[in-house]
Amino acid sequence: MDTLPEDQGFREFDDMPVEDFGAALLSGLGWFKGRGIGKNPKGDVEIKQVEKKSFAPDEPNIGLIAKKDKERDGFSVGKNVNSKHQDRDTKVKHQESDKQRVDKRSRESEKREKREGIDRKDRVSWLRSHIRVRIISKDLKRGRLYLKKGEVVDVVGPNTCDISIDESAELVQGVDQDLLETALPKRGGPVLVLNGRHKGVYGNLVERDLDRETGVVRDADSHELLNVKLEQIAEYIGDPSYIGY
Repeated sequence: MDTLPEDQGFREFDDMPVEDFGAALLSGLGWFKGRGIGKNPKGDVEIKQVEKKSFAPDEPNIGLIAKKDKERDGFSVGKNVNSKHQDRDTKVKHQESDKQRVDKRSRESEKREKREGIDRKDRVSWLRSHIRVRIISKDLKRGRLYLKKGEVVDVVGPNTCDISIDESAELVQGVDQDLLETALPKRGGPVLVLNGRHKGVYGNLVERDLDRETGVVRDADSHELLNVKLEQIAEYIGDPSYIGY
């Protein structure tokens, strides 16, 4: 403090331009141009300018650098690329899970039909317009639609319908009911009961148990909680007024 000049107050800054106010403030604290700041001032510190190195598009170095980075990290450089790999892995896992569940449901359905002596031609039709379904056939369109979801846009026969695929909006006509299974919404989503004692009830999916293949639906009219089999309900994406609600 003894080395500081005498304080003249704000009179020191009367003739100081606004853009030099910072320098003037430091000057009032004893700093002068050429002197460093801190406990042991050593003069001005040279600022290092960092320049971005760029390559011309036709230079071979770019491919070499990318190749080294790819070998080091196991995949291409960039956060977005990593995210794509993670998204792809997650999608594959979901597809595997869906396939296992579909296979399990198909086996159980076949066992039940055999046990109960149900003929395929005697199966109950559950198709309705504006429900969401999943394709479980590996033969339809050579398997490229396997596990794809879509909306039933028209029921053209007791067990036949036309479907609009969600991802591509492709219209697939004349799809047999046996090649499909019902698709469910997330909890709270709208569902329609397609068969069974509560057939025709529209409401919301309250709970679902994938292991037991059962769910709980809240009736939109009576608000009653109904226990149903998951195969008896499907996500309903049409206007409720179409079905009298």
